[in-house]
Amino acid sequence: MILVAGEALIDLIGHEVDDGGYLPVVGGANANVAMALAKADVPHRFLARLSSDSFGQNIRSHLQSYNVDLSLAVDAAEQTTLAIATIDSSGVASYSFYINGTADWAWDSAELPGVEAITGLGAKAVQFGCLTAAIEPGSTVLANWLTELANFGDITLSHDLNIRPSLGFDRATELDRVTKLNSISHIIKASDADIEWLFDLAPGANLDEIANNWTNQGQLLIITRGSDGVQVHHNGGRLEVAAQKVMLVDTVGAGDTFMANFLIKLDDFGALGSNPRAKLESLSSDQLVYALNYATAAAAIVCERAGCQPPTRQEVERRLQD
Repeated sequence: MILVAGEALIDLIGHEVDDGGYLPVVGGANANVAMALAKADVPHRFLARLSSDSFGQNIRSHLQSYNVDLSLAVDAAEQTTLAIATIDSSGVASYSFYINGTADWAWDSAELPGVEAITGLGAKAVQFGCLTAAIEPGSTVLANWLTELANFGDITLSHDLNIRPSLGFDRATELDRVTKLNSISHIIKASDADIEWLFDLAPGANLDEIANNWTNQGQLLIITRGSDGVQVHHNGGRLEVAAQKVMLVDTVGAGDTFMANFLIKLDDFGALGSNPRAKLESLSSDQLVYALNYATAAAAIVCERAGCQPPTRQEVERRLQD
């Protein structure tokens, strides 16, 4: 079982070239991961704080329509977070947010299951990141909880940075936060844009030195680079997989779908769970390349659909065959 911890919010989606207004759609990076796992019929739980307001009820209904397991979800009194996603002429989304005092960031330590509860559910991995790991006060609560899981040592921790500079975060503070989370994680995923922003680098800068620093405790690092494909830094080496050609509609949820399907393949290979670093180190280059190609195919399918509509396993396998 894969446990996903994080936000479930409402994306108000509009287009720069269209005056048709904004359509409310269920979103949030971690909700998208949970939806992708559910669509692939992978055992999972989604640990989120869901508001009781009308948007929160819509979120719950939408996730249930995907058969997302909400048995660990918290009923929250706070209002739902809103994200404004504007799609440009090339199909790429930019975001602004209404986040003050909303449900996703109000975590209390009592709302988070302990190690015994998580292992009792058969959890092999915890997927986390994006805004839930960045916005106070909940981010500190979540970081303390993740540290307890890391000290336990038998659960794979997977961190997807998903940095949102539009929220006005301080660069140095964010770099410190991300570095600490990376140090307790076993899998790290970042876009090249995430890293360039964190280190104030020009687009296209060489990221190998940063990658080496982020993997010096045996972590597996994935760097997504849009149309330039994906890199993975692992066991002191680097592998690359090309991006698939797509008939682009938009990129909403593509990275989250990639992450979910990469974990799916690692689980198929028996690389999640007890003694996480050793299991990841034992992955062969062929297994990693296959997992990356599989995840890339899943993300490509989402890019050809409006919003985050993750594929089934069968759809991904057909895409790979084609």
